Amino acid sequence: MDCSITGFHAKQIPELPPLPSAAVSDPSQLYQSSHYPTLMQRASWMLAVPLKEQCHFRTPSNSIANNYTLTARDLKMKDLQRLASPVRIRKASGSTKQKVCSLDLLRLEVQVMEDGVPRYSDNQPLTPEEQFVVMRHREEEMNKGRQAPTEEDLKRYCYYIHKGIRKDMLAPQDENVLNNILTRIPSNFLASPELEALLNSLMGEIQSDYQIWLMKNIVDYILMDPDEKKRLFICNIPQPFPQRVIRAPVPWHKIYQDTKLWNETHLFTVNPMMLTLQQLWFSEFSDLRLVRTKEILEGELPLLPSEFEELIRRQCQEAHEILQTRWIPRCADLFIEQKEKWLHLAPQNDFDSCQQIEEYFASVAILMSLQLREMVINSLEDLLNFFKIHKDGNDFGDVYQDMQFFIPQILVLKLDVEDPSIIFDPDVRSLWDLVYRCFIEILKHSEGLPKVQVKLFPELKGDDLTIRTVNEDEALVADYVQKTAEIFDLNLIGPQKYLNVYRKYNDLLNNNADKDVTEFLSKRHELEDFVEKIDGLTKLKKEIASLHVTVPLALFCLDALKLNEELCNRTQRLKDRLIEFEVEENRNLNKRYG
Repeated sequence: MDCSITGFHAKQIPELPPLPSAAVSDPSQLYQSSHYPTLMQRASWMLAVPLKEQCHFRTPSNSIANNYTLTARDLKMKDLQRLASPVRIRKASGSTKQKVCSLDLLRLEVQVMEDGVPRYSDNQPLTPEEQFVVMRHREEEMNKGRQAPTEEDLKRYCYYIHKGIRKDMLAPQDENVLNNILTRIPSNFLASPELEALLNSLMGEIQSDYQIWLMKNIVDYILMDPDEKKRLFICNIPQPFPQRVIRAPVPWHKIYQDTKLWNETHLFTVNPMMLTLQQLWFSEFSDLRLVRTKEILEGELPLLPSEFEELIRRQCQEAHEILQTRWIPRCADLFIEQKEKWLHLAPQNDFDSCQQIEEYFASVAILMSLQLREMVINSLEDLLNFFKIHKDGNDFGDVYQDMQFFIPQILVLKLDVEDPSIIFDPDVRSLWDLVYRCFIEILKHSEGLPKVQVKLFPELKGDDLTIRTVNEDEALVADYVQKTAEIFDLNLIGPQKYLNVYRKYNDLLNNNADKDVTEFLSKRHELEDFVEKIDGLTKLKKEIASLHVTVPLALFCLDALKLNEELCNRTQRLKDRLIEFEVEENRNLNKRYG
């Protein structure tokens, strides 16, 4: 349609005979549509349907978009392209390189134009000036053949914007838009009666601007169809001012493209199965611990060292069984149930490569390893916090007060006699080895868990088929052990200091008391001297018997029962020795004078 012909609109727009004077004020629909043909259908399934769609029969689903979009007017739902499966990697060498090269060939490169536009490619970033040249050239190409709208074009264009579309056909404005606008106005302005009229006027202007903007967009969209332009007798419409955006040079573009391609081929962290595995872990197993310290604290404390070690070992074994019999099989079941999310990566015949499926399950193994490591680290942390209950140590000062340590103790430390001193049973070194073994039990029972592909493919053979966990030689393990050792050392002060309570009874331990009785018996004494000596030993025995049998000392609880009994027995033997000597003396005297 050539719009340059003079008098185009006068020749093309149909004319009807003049109306009678009585009908001029209320012309019929025919007369109204003769000069301005109808733009929208008056009755349709949807509110805003162009008149050009009247000659077609489309279902509501097929009417979406093609009512306005010229390139989609013949689009049908049944003709939509189906998504194809990803391309598999073949065994042929250099396939990845060939894929990269093929993508390089598909990249757009602007060639030298005869009118002087400079040559450039995506290998070299453009300067702002070069980008301006390219944009101006593009604008000139788009404006070729375009003419400025005539006065008649503008008149008809404005008519269809303001009167061609009924307002009830428009989608209502989102309420949040107006609310967001009102939030930017001070509250005292909104509450002012003097400004109420101005506020209503501005709100009406906002609504009017929205409707005009929406109607203009609909008209512009319809006029993209050349047939509609011809029917509505509009040759040209005003063009918006071109939008020009200058992008800074991107020297890493090539690296980004290569990395993106590699990630699409080798990175599987975004695979839906990864999210499924995470959801399973957080919903069922994230709270699982190899050591359940809460149960230990709620149980009977303190425990003998052997009982404590056995309890830790049993809890670790139970957690290992849960991982072995529940976690791994549940993961395998998910892979079987949702095989459509990963099975396309597997080789379909002997000529397909196993690279993608191997990399995929390597990513799965890494994810499950991270989950297992998280559980192990949390278990180590819990065990450390368990000992941290007594992080302040047990240095009780000069005098021991049993009410000073009211928090439940963990380990029973027995006191025993090994002449000429008092010893701990077990000794301090053995006790620390036991605490250290508790950390090792956590690490040991997290090992040996099979990877999920072992359950999926039982015939799979190889060396690296178990999930990696925390190793004993890792720095974080050493850190946990070191912090526990510091707490352990702080809790050795109290037991050592409490041994000072038995210092006054050293003569019973180093045989000095026995020597003293022997020396006493080697000399002649009166009966009163024997009574005094025996009473002293009786008092000493009562004093020893009144000592604490159990001594709470934060981490440890000293068991002094055996020690106290041994000291009492030694005192009793000395006492019995004196009594027997005196009885024997009296018997000999009776025989002599009898």
